[in-house]
Amino acid sequence: MALIKTIALGNGITTNYHRIVSVNNITNQASIIEVASYTDKSKREEEKLSIANGTKMNIFISTEYLSKEYTETLNVDAAYAYLKTLEKFSGSADDIE
Repeated sequence: MALIKTIALGNGITTNYHRIVSVNNITNQASIIEVASYTDKSKREEEKLSIANGTKMNIFISTEYLSKEYTETLNVDAAYAYLKTLEKFSGSADDIE
């Protein structure tokens, strides 16, 4: 799954494909969601092919870590639902990978 929404980064690059890379629950402390943003879905597909084939890739990926209140049951699906409550990702469309 991923989220589709056009977001301009501070450096002027526009991303529109955002996927959760990892969810880390630090017991009783915090839940951390790692989000990778690509310029578009085709670059994510290119990344998957490069990884599968062991070939080089030239893909821009902006990664950020979002920390939230510790949630013991936070999983990837719940993390996507949480992202959509944030202003940055509000109004985004779901993309089933």
